[in-house]
Amino acid sequence: MKPYLNDTQERIPDRRYTQVVCAIAFWVFSFVYLFFYQAEVLSAGQHVLSGGRTYYHRLIGAFLITLALYLLQRAVAYFVPLYKRGHALTYFPSLLILTLITDFSPDTGKDSSMSGWWIAIPVLAILYFAVQWVLRQIEPYEPEDASPGLLSRTTWVNLLSMCIMFVAVGIFSNGDESFHYRMRMEQLITEGKYTEALQVGRRSMATDPPLTMLRAYALSQQGLLGDRFFHYPVAEGTELLAADSASMQVILIPDSVVRAGAETPRSRVDNRLMNLLLHKDLGTFAAVVSKVYPDSLMPKHYEEALVYYHYYSGQPMKEMQDHVTETDFMDFRKMEKEQQGKGVRNQLRRTFGNTYWYYYKYGGKK
Repeated sequence: MKPYLNDTQERIPDRRYTQVVCAIAFWVFSFVYLFFYQAEVLSAGQHVLSGGRTYYHRLIGAFLITLALYLLQRAVAYFVPLYKRGHALTYFPSLLILTLITDFSPDTGKDSSMSGWWIAIPVLAILYFAVQWVLRQIEPYEPEDASPGLLSRTTWVNLLSMCIMFVAVGIFSNGDESFHYRMRMEQLITEGKYTEALQVGRRSMATDPPLTMLRAYALSQQGLLGDRFFHYPVAEGTELLAADSASMQVILIPDSVVRAGAETPRSRVDNRLMNLLLHKDLGTFAAVVSKVYPDSLMPKHYEEALVYYHYYSGQPMKEMQDHVTETDFMDFRKMEKEQQGKGVRNQLRRTFGNTYWYYYKYGGKK
């Protein structure tokens, strides 16, 4: 009995269907993945590895990387041809490299952490070549599909294998939401687009100390630190806003730029006041803020802190020009009393999550 692979001429069109479907799936996934999701990670990686001497272009980079990985697949398919159910595996080396280059995650020293891959790559290589060898041995004896073309089982099995590898790329690459936000913000800040930078991740609760400090920096450059800082989630461990602590966390923005921006008179004052609020030292804050801001120019969060302090300390407070803050505080206390159990925090966050009162009661150190 002749092996099925000998029927070469009759089965070439079916092979082409499988190859074209897999190629289209790879190009679409790789380009979209690089262009829309991992552009910020690649930009940060290239900046660090080149010492800031080169710039990553989102469109050109996505196309060239996808093209290079596809050419690698063609080389693999040439030297280790698999035409049937194992054809999708010829894309495995390309997708592994795609995972590697999008797993950039710098630590505090701004070096990429690749230690886990030094173990994983040799193991994966051994397994891959072993599977390739087995598939090459059994492929001549695989039965041909009754349904040709796009309806063939071979095509769908390969497409399923591609999808599984695509999912693996997403799982093992850098999916840190906060890191993606930081890199996108840094790109916009370097272009002077502070308003757009502050829109990044605005509706997400994902955050970390570097992202919180980066938002504080952007707000400070617009003179909005005292008005909108608590509109964003404050990460646990954020206890100090200072030029040095902010510059230690940036990648794309030069440290000197961060320090210069944080050392303006307005920034120094707001950083000091915000540090007092983060530490919940309302007594010192009340004594300092009155010397810096007149009542008519008092930022929103400072006003909220003063209302909270004078209410619970029992000390008399000057009548405020804007009574909305006092009214909102009374509503905050009323809702806090009315809501019972574990749901109180979620209810308050939905209504008052952008106020200093919510941070004082539920954020930071107790």
